[in-house]
Amino acid sequence: MPYQRELDFFCRLMNAMNIRTARFPRENPPLLLENAPDLSHEYAAVRSMFTGAARNTLYFVYNPFAFSYAYLLLPDTDDVLLIGPYMSDELSDQKIMSLLERHHMQPSLLPFIRDTFAALPQVPDESVLFALCSTLCDSLFGGMDAYEIVRTEDDLIFGGISQISPDETSALAEAATLLTLEERYEGERHLMHLVSQGHTHRAQMIIRQFSDFCMDMRTADPLRNTKNYGVVLHTLLRKAVENGGVHPLYIDRLSAQMARRLEGCRTIDECMQLFSSMVHKYCLLVKNHSMKHYSMLVQHVILRIDSDLTADLSLKAHAEALNVNPSYLSTLFKRETGQTLTEFVARKRIDNAIYLLNSTDMQVQTIAQYCGIPDVNYFTKTFKRLIGCTPKEYRQNVRKTDVKK
Repeated sequence: MPYQRELDFFCRLMNAMNIRTARFPRENPPLLLENAPDLSHEYAAVRSMFTGAARNTLYFVYNPFAFSYAYLLLPDTDDVLLIGPYMSDELSDQKIMSLLERHHMQPSLLPFIRDTFAALPQVPDESVLFALCSTLCDSLFGGMDAYEIVRTEDDLIFGGISQISPDETSALAEAATLLTLEERYEGERHLMHLVSQGHTHRAQMIIRQFSDFCMDMRTADPLRNTKNYGVVLHTLLRKAVENGGVHPLYIDRLSAQMARRLEGCRTIDECMQLFSSMVHKYCLLVKNHSMKHYSMLVQHVILRIDSDLTADLSLKAHAEALNVNPSYLSTLFKRETGQTLTEFVARKRIDNAIYLLNSTDMQVQTIAQYCGIPDVNYFTKTFKRLIGCTPKEYRQNVRKTDVKK
C-alpha cells in the first residue's frame, strides 16, 4: 500500500502514547466482551457500526461510560483502523456507581467496570490526538478537504449488559477478573524476560502499558497505590536481573538506592519517571554485570575485584584465596573475559576513578587510594595510558564542558 509507511509511523506514535491501535476486516470486528452472555445482538450492532462506515471519514466516538475511541475505513481496503479506546478523565468509584445506577446495571459489575477503565490509557488533552489523527487522514485521503470528521456517541459495548441477570452479571465479572489476572502475569513474564536480557528500550516501551493493568487501587491515596505498585515492580526487576546472571552483590547495591528513591517520591509523575529509570538501570546491570557466561571460578574472581578495589587483587592473591594454580587461573580468566587479570583490574580501578573525579571534589591522591593504587605517580601513569590524559586534565575538561552547558 502506498501509505503503509505513514500508517506504521502513526501506529508507533500511538504506541508511544500508550494508545492501542487495531486493524481488522470491517465484517469481522474483535468482540470486546468475549463469552459475555446474551450479547450476540450487541456484537451484531458493533459489526453494523463498522460495516456502515463511510469512506473518507474519520469517526470520533464518545461512550456514555466516559471512554472514547476513533476509527476510519482505510483507503482501497475493507479494513478498519481502530484507535483506542482511551479515557479523557479518571473515573472514581463514585462516578462509576452513578453510571451503573443511571443505566440500571447490577452493582456487582463495579469491579469489572473499574478494572476495564483502569486498563485504558488517559488522554487528558484530546486535541493532540485529534491533530495526529487529522494529519494521518491528510496523508491517507489526499488533503484536509478530501475527508470529513464525524463525532458521535454510542452505548453499544455496555448497553446490553443492563439486561443481564444478577447471576450472569457475577459470572461476567468473575471472567473479566480472571482475564485481567492472566494479562497481568503475562505482562510480568514479558517484562522480566526483556530485563533479564538487558533489552532497555523494549522494556521501557511496555512499562507504561504494564502499569495500566497491574496497579491495584487498594487504598484511597493514589500516590500510595502508585508506590505500592513500585514495590511490586522493584521486586520483579530484582528477580529478572538475578535470572539474567547478575550476582546479589550488584543487585543489593542498586536495590537499596531505588527503594529510598521510591519512598522519597512526592507525586505520581515522579513515581512514573522513577519506574522508567528503574527499568533502565536494572537493564544496565545485566549488560554490565551479567556473569551467566562465566565459570564459577571466574565469577568468584570478578566478585572479589568488585567488592573491594583497595584489596590485594594480584593473580597470586586470587589464586591463594580460591586455592587454585595461578597459571591455570590466569589462562582461564583470559579465555573467558578476553583480558588478562592485570588489565581487568586496572580498568576497573580507572573506571572507579572516573566516577569519583566526576562526582566528588576529592584530591587526586585521595582518589588513587580509594581505587587501590596508593602510588599517585603510578595511578596517574595508568590513568593516562587507559584514558589518554591525566586525572587532573580529565577533571578540568569535564568541568569546562559543564560550564559551557
